Amino acid sequence: MNSRLISDADLVEITGKKRCSTQVAWFKQQFGIDVVTRANGHIIMTWATFEALSAKKAGVLPSSAPPARPALHSVRRAA
Repeated sequence: MNSRLISDADLVEITGKKRCSTQVAWFKQQFGIDVVTRANGHIIMTWATFEALSAKKAGVLPSSAPPARPALHSVRRAA
């Protein structure tokens, strides 16, 4: 796993956005997550986290399959 932090320049390349607030909004829209930010608004994320989010979105993680549903039984009272 790559635990290096994503640089500000890499975030601009990934998101296509220069402003921190629009990068945060991009992650919310694309992955449905609220990213961790520094006090100045810059995103804190490792490459491993970004790669895992991308893989999950693409559906290639083994754990991204929907869980098996339990059998459902009708619970009707006898009248």
